[in-house]
Amino acid sequence: MPCFYNQKIYIVCLFCIMQLMRNQLQLQDQRNNRRSFIKTIGITLSAISLESGNIVAEETNTENSVASSAWTTARSNPNRTGAISGDGPEPYATTDRKLDLDGSMLHKEPIIANETVFLPITTTSSAGESEGYIGAYDHETGNLKWKQSDLPSPKTPTVDDELLYVATNVPENPEASNGGLYALNLTDGSIEWSRTDDLRWISPLVVEERVFTANENGAYALDRRTGETIWSTEGIGTLTDGSDGAISYGDGILLFSDGTALNTSDGSVRWRLNNDRSTYANHIVSSNRVYYLRIEYIDGSDDTVTLESRLLTDGSLDWTYDLDSTAAVEKRVAATEDSLLLFDSNEGDVVIALDPENGSTQWTKGLAGEFFSRLTVANGTLYIGGRYMFPSKPGVGKAIIYAIEVASGDTKWVHLLDAESLETSPEEPPAAGTPVVANGKIYTNTYPAGSMLDYEYLLYSNFFVLGGSSTRSDNSGNSPVS
Repeated sequence: MPCFYNQKIYIVCLFCIMQLMRNQLQLQDQRNNRRSFIKTIGITLSAISLESGNIVAEETNTENSVASSAWTTARSNPNRTGAISGDGPEPYATTDRKLDLDGSMLHKEPIIANETVFLPITTTSSAGESEGYIGAYDHETGNLKWKQSDLPSPKTPTVDDELLYVATNVPENPEASNGGLYALNLTDGSIEWSRTDDLRWISPLVVEERVFTANENGAYALDRRTGETIWSTEGIGTLTDGSDGAISYGDGILLFSDGTALNTSDGSVRWRLNNDRSTYANHIVSSNRVYYLRIEYIDGSDDTVTLESRLLTDGSLDWTYDLDSTAAVEKRVAATEDSLLLFDSNEGDVVIALDPENGSTQWTKGLAGEFFSRLTVANGTLYIGGRYMFPSKPGVGKAIIYAIEVASGDTKWVHLLDAESLETSPEEPPAAGTPVVANGKIYTNTYPAGSMLDYEYLLYSNFFVLGGSSTRSDNSGNSPVS
């Protein structure tokens, strides 16, 4: 009996082991099939993710994802579309909280991820000095978590699940000695690594487990945990326009403002646009295309700006759209699956929606106001900030945020930012910067628009968080503008 019992146990155990091995083999086959499946539908995934900002699509690595409620880098995601899939304030907006920045965020964006709002603040800006800090704040309460001030004035940073990566502004003085690229610990803001072998770096993006950036020598891929160089390509992607987001990503390809596309795997040239008289500025990747705002420099006349749609795979020209002013370059393009959205100011301030397939105009929307910001899109709603001056009160104005339906161009709501209790310029009323959307809220900075004095931007800049409201407040409705 004991012998039979032991044999029975042995047979049962052997059966279990064989079943476990079979399951493991099946699981391995499923993994292999999944890899093949991902490679097969990589292009389709890329088309979806570029608009939503929800997935950073790649053929060989699907680990890099951008949460739908997060804004992790300049223009939201590595594609630089200025779009997320989450909602902004609904159905109307109200001011949740406001903050005196004790510095400036001009031309920068807040970053929202890991339940934290990261603010890049400049406290000193001159030809000889560049100082500032990164402040990390709880996204619900606004309480300060940490502050890192042992670095120069920061540009818009980039975050992943472990680190915050930030390039710094460098003074114009040729003898400037502070600057570089830094990686900060997300928990306490301590510096994990830095690259100060060169002072000037393009604001980085993080994808495929690497940090991609460029400096005056060329393009770089860095190990995201150590900052060590994985590869570099000389003379490519150099500081052509020097602005945040001058590098974008799509499906294993890096795009730079010198018209060069590199393979992310080894830095080799995928394709190149040969036009020495043009800068391919502030580009985005969407629907297997790269959209460039091409600036052509013409001697003896004004520069021209053209929106170009090119195929991501080889850079071949798809279609073009002529713009009447250079304002669109700084304002940039935002993208959804069905629309490209851009700003033009040649004949009044207008937002234009184009069909991404052929560049035809879907609608135009006139805006009452001035000093308008970059555009942001969240789940079918376009947001843009600026300043509204009251016609009946000369010299009096407020920062303003528009919410516009992408499908129709109709206004959903308008919100005036009340700066009461905050210090503002007595001469130049504030304007709202880029309205960053995350967690159902809008995060935006304000600045003394039009001021010619540098110190006013440091002294009179503030920060606002807008939340949703079920009722239309005095500052959130179709009045004073429609």
